[in-house]
Amino acid sequence: MIRFISLLVSIPLILLIAAFSYKNAQMVSIDLFIYQINLPLAVVLLFMLLIGFAIGYVFNLLSLLNQKKKYRRLMNKKEALQGLSGVFGKTDK
Repeated sequence: MIRFISLLVSIPLILLIAAFSYKNAQMVSIDLFIYQINLPLAVVLLFMLLIGFAIGYVFNLLSLLNQKKKYRRLMNKKEALQGLSGVFGKTDK
C-alpha cells in the first residue's frame, strides 16, 4: 500500500519536474570571472534550489545543536538543584 501511495506521489512530481525542465530549456551563460559556462536555465535553477536547501539545512542543524547544548546545561543545573533541595530538606532534630 505504501508503494502505491509513493508511486502516486512520485509520478506527478516527475511530470512536474519534466515540464519545468522543458519550459526552461534555453541556454544561459554564467560568468565565473575565470571562465564562462553555458547551461540550461532549468539546471541552473535546480542547482541554486539545492544550494538553498543545503544552506537552510546547515543553519537548522546548527540551531538544533545549540538547543541540545542548552538543554543539557539546564538538565545539569536541574540535577544540581535537586541535590541541594535534598540536602536542605532534611531537618536536624
